[in-house]
Amino acid sequence: MAIDPSSAGTEGVAPARGAAPPQGAAPPQAAAAQAAAEPRKPSTGQLLKGLADDASTLFRQEVLLARQEMTEGLASSARAGSLLVVAGVLGLYGLGFLLASAAGAIGGPAWLGPLIIGGGLTLVAGMLALVGRRRLAASTVAPDRARAELKETATELREEIRWVRPRRRPPERSS
Repeated sequence: MAIDPSSAGTEGVAPARGAAPPQGAAPPQAAAAQAAAEPRKPSTGQLLKGLADDASTLFRQEVLLARQEMTEGLASSARAGSLLVVAGVLGLYGLGFLLASAAGAIGGPAWLGPLIIGGGLTLVAGMLALVGRRRLAASTVAPDRARAELKETATELREEIRWVRPRRRPPERSS
């Protein structure tokens, strides 16, 4: 009894190494390569969902950047303001000493000490006032970087929406 190798007992048996696969079946490597070669295009809904997720993430990051810029701006303004307060207090002390020295000048040489102290305090107060005013004018509280990035993000989102949205063509007129 002769056994036909092409028909007998081949069901459920894997082909031997180097043997050709049955007709009509693609080899597993070819099927995997074909699946990898055909990129799956996401649907419009998936694209819009991804766009919305990206937009919300970008918005959160822009808010955090704006908050950080505001904090930095307020901190520098607070430092400049404290210099102005110190200058005001020292200026008042200087004025007090100048007035005391003017009062002492009427009576004799006891005026020289308070006049020197009052003049020195007034000079220090003037310098601190100039430095504080310059720093206060240089400090900005507006979130400029966040504003610029937000405009850039809005422009990019508009471009992405235009790319995702299907183009509508006017209906063709039949003649």
